[in-house]
Amino acid sequence: MKPKPHTTYHQKDSIYLSLCKFLCSRSCLLVWIVTITACTGTRFIPEGKYLYTGADLKFKHNGGIPNRGQLETEMEAVMKPAPNKSFLGMRPTLWFYYIAGTPKKKKGLRNFIKTKLGRPPVFLSDVSPERTSLNLKTILQNNGYFEANVEFAVTKKTKTAEVAYTAYIVTPPYRIRDIHYEKLDSIYGNLSTGLPKESLLKTNDIYKLATLEKEIKRVSETVRDSGFYYFSSNYLIFNADSSVGKRQVDLYLGFENIPDQAKKVYRLDTITIVNQYQLTRDSTTRGKYATDTIEGYKYRYRRNDFRPEIILNSVNLHKDSLYRRIDHELTLSRLTDLGVFKFVNIRFTPKGDSLLRVRILLTPLLKKSLRFEAQINSKSNSFVGPALTASFINRNFLKGAELFQFQINGAYEVQANAKQQSPVNAYELGSEASLTIPRFISPFHIPYSSHRYMPQTTMKVGFKLQNRVDYFLLNSVNIAYGYSWRETAKKNHTLYPADITFFQLGNISELFESRLQNDPYLQRSLRNQFILGSRYTFTYNSQTGEQDERKKDNIYFAGSLDFSGNLAYLTQRLAKSQENASDNAYEIAGRPYSQYSRADVDLRYYHDIDSKNQYAVRFIAGAGFAYGNATTMPYVKQFSSGGSNSIRAFRARSVGPGSFDIRTLQNTNTNYFIDQTGDIKLETNIEYRFGIIGYLKGAIFADAGNIWLVRSDTARPGGEFAWNRFYKEIAIGTGLGLRLDASFFVLRLDAAFPLRIPYLPENNRWVIQNVNIFNSRWRSNNLIFNIAIGYPF
Repeated sequence: MKPKPHTTYHQKDSIYLSLCKFLCSRSCLLVWIVTITACTGTRFIPEGKYLYTGADLKFKHNGGIPNRGQLETEMEAVMKPAPNKSFLGMRPTLWFYYIAGTPKKKKGLRNFIKTKLGRPPVFLSDVSPERTSLNLKTILQNNGYFEANVEFAVTKKTKTAEVAYTAYIVTPPYRIRDIHYEKLDSIYGNLSTGLPKESLLKTNDIYKLATLEKEIKRVSETVRDSGFYYFSSNYLIFNADSSVGKRQVDLYLGFENIPDQAKKVYRLDTITIVNQYQLTRDSTTRGKYATDTIEGYKYRYRRNDFRPEIILNSVNLHKDSLYRRIDHELTLSRLTDLGVFKFVNIRFTPKGDSLLRVRILLTPLLKKSLRFEAQINSKSNSFVGPALTASFINRNFLKGAELFQFQINGAYEVQANAKQQSPVNAYELGSEASLTIPRFISPFHIPYSSHRYMPQTTMKVGFKLQNRVDYFLLNSVNIAYGYSWRETAKKNHTLYPADITFFQLGNISELFESRLQNDPYLQRSLRNQFILGSRYTFTYNSQTGEQDERKKDNIYFAGSLDFSGNLAYLTQRLAKSQENASDNAYEIAGRPYSQYSRADVDLRYYHDIDSKNQYAVRFIAGAGFAYGNATTMPYVKQFSSGGSNSIRAFRARSVGPGSFDIRTLQNTNTNYFIDQTGDIKLETNIEYRFGIIGYLKGAIFADAGNIWLVRSDTARPGGEFAWNRFYKEIAIGTGLGLRLDASFFVLRLDAAFPLRIPYLPENNRWVIQNVNIFNSRWRSNNLIFNIAIGYPF
């Protein structure tokens, strides 16, 4: 038996080491205490002043409080001012403010520290608990708690003070018993007949002022849609009768200070469309305008740059028709969606007692432009690097608001999170020409029911060269024809009936050639081939829409279907075309084409705890299957796992498939090309995001998932999907993140380590017991740093 190594030292040395450890630990503690004391900023507080450290809100009630979370959010929003921000017991912004003193200049380091890094102190004298208590009480009453009351108490310490507010809710909220719209009929005919059907107010709902305001807005829009141009929501008011008993109220919609003008129905008179309108001239009579009368519209223009029918098709206002708010807004929306006008303005001028003259003023954008962009790319495979793009844009290519774009781009990337001795380098060069037409151009019917949003037809052709230095060169040519349309503000559709791509692999290194020889699956997925595809994507985003519609809970969903080669295979099969001799595949232009079906979903849920804290959850599922003319999906269509936007505790594209042990690949720990792909993917991620200070935010996260193969692969044993064991092959990781979030730009650093490794023996896959963050060897083998641009989801 091999003896354990040991170290011999004298007793005096032991005492000396113990003393050093004791002094060191106490010194570190002392330094920490001094640092916290200095950075709290309280030593700068003037005598007689108290630094306001914040407020607390408590509820005292006899029963449950419906929608308590929403009520707390409304009440906390009026508990102002906000105290100086603190972090781990320190107030660095306050410390910076005081330490900078009084700058003598408006520029310079001292001024920067005071104005940019520092924030002035918020004293108790800046707070008005009495006024805040009244505001809190008003919020409770506006939410049906008419008898509620709010009290406050101030707690003072040596240099600080805080306020505690207590909301006393002794009775349940008032609820709506009945809603009456009959008073509208005295002026506006029988409008009240249809109003209750679409009402936002429902019997037995809790009385809420916010809902009443939304209902007033809805009724006002209904009235304006009936020709009453000068009507406004300011003329409507709800009267509440709470004397009906049983904690109920009856609501009566009435008028307040309504002018005679708002009681009249207006029709549209002449409609004049002025193109090339100049904002510097508040008159359309100056300058050289030509005038044509087209379909009852007066069309005025300086230059014949637009086909008039393109503009007229976007106008939903018609001579002699009733004024309708919805037609007004629809015209604004559709003209703006054409993408060629900088400003769209519609002016209504009264003529007589019941007519409105209409002028639609259009100020075009610059037709042609060149744009150069320099950016830092961050991809899901952890490749990071600079990129340059040059674009030429013509916003009115064929005088029909067609958008033509031609761009050339180049990028250099390095796999930033790789642990190889020489990380994989890559560069890309590409160009693309596209033409987007603001309408459908299709031989078949596309189900499109929304007239509010402009549909688009897109045609594009592009070329891309991808060079993985020391591995391979991949050339691709893409031709696509498709459509995109918006069903509502939250729902989007994209359909590409034709999406054709040709791939050609070249400049294969000896190292990568040996990998291909040992991995037929990878070899087949990278071979020269056509993708004759069609794809459809549906996107739902509840965060899109009006500002007042934003909620604490939001959902994002994206689902896509991708098919390739089916029509070509069926045609050649029926025609009994000749298959090639090597793998019995049909060919087009001497090249085999891929045949597969693929589907994937991306579901995300966001819960805002408050303005600074958020939970974010994502679930991804995808599956693809090759058949007929192919045995594997193309490399670019396969799924991968691991990396900065995936399971962050594992290197990019290094997870799976299944329980396959990637360490068995030759030279994995040196310069070997690591890129694992599969046909099936399951993944989930959860993050708790919180504010730290200013633009700096933090996150705690956990990721789990894997990829699998549909068919077994001798080069990757254990990689195929099996119902009785796939759940045992889930990779799990966790970690912490820092994000510099400047809204328009987010720089992210995530540090993660694995908790469960799927390629280990089945009974040893949990490695949480081995976590030792203070051990340098453990950190070297397990801790993965991910540098990326933007949030992971």
